[in-house]
This record gives sequence, structure tokens and C-alpha cells, in this order.
Amino acid sequence: MEIRSQQEALFIACEMEKSAIQLYTRALMLLDQQGRSEDPLAVQIRQTCEDEREHLRQFRSHAQPLNDTLEEQLMLSAAAEGVLFEGGLMDAVRQGLLNDVSSMMNYAMAAEECSARKYREFAALTQDVGTRAMLETIAAEEDKHLSSLQKQARSSD
Repeated sequence: MEIRSQQEALFIACEMEKSAIQLYTRALMLLDQQGRSEDPLAVQIRQTCEDEREHLRQFRSHAQPLNDTLEEQLMLSAAAEGVLFEGGLMDAVRQGLLNDVSSMMNYAMAAEECSARKYREFAALTQDVGTRAMLETIAAEEDKHLSSLQKQARSSD
């Protein structure tokens, strides 16, 4: 998929952040239903979800309305939806999201790595220099978040 403008790049970034927030929020609801809302795992997921919300606020602060048709916006949204959490919460649980803090951190770090890689792939596909730069900037933000998660994981060992 080619991203044709900086607005589209930011739109996709926002959609990807929203999907992460939704996944972590649903995981927290599941933990709450199990009476585990104060477990260290729930605390870590809440922190990670808040970090994703901060990313979303940051990306939204630069975003402008898309000039694309509704169909194009839906296509971009659908593309963003399947990038990180293709199997949704069920797949995340299978991959260890709710096992323990260490497994959750590994899952979150893999998602951040995937995000950064995908933004760089998008950047390589675009012809617009400004859009390429925006996508590289977004990838660098994901790298920072990954680094932060790695530090947290090391300190909790």
C-alpha cells in the first residue's frame, strides 16, 4: 500500500494507536472480570495503554483532516487495523499477553518493533519526500517507545 501524503501517514498512525489502545483496554476488561484488576500485569497493561494514548495524542496534534474520499479513508483504516493485531485479543492471549508481566512486555515490544518496521516499509513505498520523512519520524517514535519498554522490562527482571 502506498501512502500518498503526510495526512494519510498520520491517519494510519492514529488508527494503529487506536487499535493498540482497544486491544489493551479489552485485555484490562478481561482481567477485571477475573478479579485481577490490581495484579502487576494489569498495572503494566494500564501503563502501556496510557503510553499508547499519549502516542495517539501526539500524532493527532499534527494531523489534519484527510482530503481522501470516505472509501479511501475506510481502506486506510482497514489497512491499519490489520497491521499489528491481526488475530485480535484472542491471538494476543495465545501469544502470552495475559500470562505475566514478562510475557506481556515481550508482546508489547514485538508490537512496537512491528510498528516501526511497517512505518519504514510504508516510507520506502512512497514517492513524496515529505510523507517519507513523516513516516520515518513516526517510526522513530515507535523506536523510542520500544526502547522505553525494553528499559522497563530490564528493570523488572
